[in-house]
Amino acid sequence: MEFSPRRIGLKTIDAVVYAVVLTGVVFAGTALVSLAAGGGLQGAKWLMFFLGFAMLGYSSLKIRPKAAWKGGDGGGLFSGSDEPVGIEKLVVGALDAILPSSLRPESSDLPSSGTKLFLASVCILATSFVMEVVFGINY
Repeated sequence: MEFSPRRIGLKTIDAVVYAVVLTGVVFAGTALVSLAAGGGLQGAKWLMFFLGFAMLGYSSLKIRPKAAWKGGDGGGLFSGSDEPVGIEKLVVGALDAILPSSLRPESSDLPSSGTKLFLASVCILATSFVMEVVFGINY
């Protein structure tokens, strides 16, 4: 496979949009749960922190390529061989609706779901950090 700036750009756009959308959904969900439980935004920050680390661990396992003796093709980080599910399918559908046909990514142009989930978990952890350090939401 040769280097293509278009493919790298499409992979980056898809991964960043997925990470931002998932971070927004997680923030809204944890804020609602925390506010309903009486924890305020402090509880949302802690929920995002723990959920971000759980997602980081899970996505690290998903990124690992499958061993050749297990029938793997050595995919992993940028394989894009898995089908989108859940919120990933919604993001792909939204990108298809927004982007012109010349910029719509093909399935081979998409990063793997593990890569997108890894980036989203880093964004969730960063959001939790910003909530504490910048906005002063402590304990």
